[in-house]
Amino acid sequence: MVEPRSPIAGILEPGVFGAAGTSGVALGNRRLNGLCQIAGWDGFAAAADPALRGLGLDGLGDFRNARSVEAVTAWRIAPDKLWLEGAGDLGAHASEALMVLDLGHTRTVLTLAGPDARDLLSALISVDTRASALPPGEFVQCGLHHVGVLIHCTGPQTFDILVPGSWAESLWDLILQAALPFGVTVTEAE
Repeated sequence: MVEPRSPIAGILEPGVFGAAGTSGVALGNRRLNGLCQIAGWDGFAAAADPALRGLGLDGLGDFRNARSVEAVTAWRIAPDKLWLEGAGDLGAHASEALMVLDLGHTRTVLTLAGPDARDLLSALISVDTRASALPPGEFVQCGLHHVGVLIHCTGPQTFDILVPGSWAESLWDLILQAALPFGVTVTEAE
């Protein structure tokens, strides 16, 4: 089977850049553990229920809190759509009432961590990134340089940024340039 390759794998230069002697931000990239979208219309909750229960998830969730069970993470991105990472092949659950779409080749994950990660995000997006407004486990969908992204707060100072693969290199460069005043450590791609 063909393994997806990160669109930024060729431009990663591990090292410390920017503000002399400091590194307030770590910028990296991680491989998605499969990404699929389930979507539906009227009766979406009932149609999605067998697939979600099979993954250990109860119901659709809400539009702010990511839900994780073992290796599966779910983000409800619209009233009738969920993104699922790590769910495996859900094709057997597809029906006239439930569409299943593999998105694994359409997104890449940029990782951001460190004591200045929230300040950097605040400079890049028009969303309140303070810990009280975006605590661990929550996510936001917003524009980053006019590109729609999903930003998931995975820890007190860590974030996954799911970006369209076609924009990954441009957004990587934008984030890296914005991080230079904080000092940035670029990590190896996973």
